[in-house]
Amino acid sequence: MSDEPTDLVTVSRAELDALRAEVRRLRRQLAREEAKARIFADAGPGPSKTATTFTCAELAEAWGVGD
Repeated sequence: MSDEPTDLVTVSRAELDALRAEVRRLRRQLAREEAKARIFADAGPGPSKTATTFTCAELAEAWGVGD
């Protein structure tokens, strides 16, 4: 064996699972905050543009789905 110290530690499986769950939670929270910021930053269609509205039937036809 060498005399060099290692940077390895032992972590219990339960603690590892808890840390992974916390990382997932934080990533979801960050994604929600970014989405919310983008929504509020979007001014929507300008005066020269009109928002297009589709009926359910028109969307189904465009997406190739239907009854």
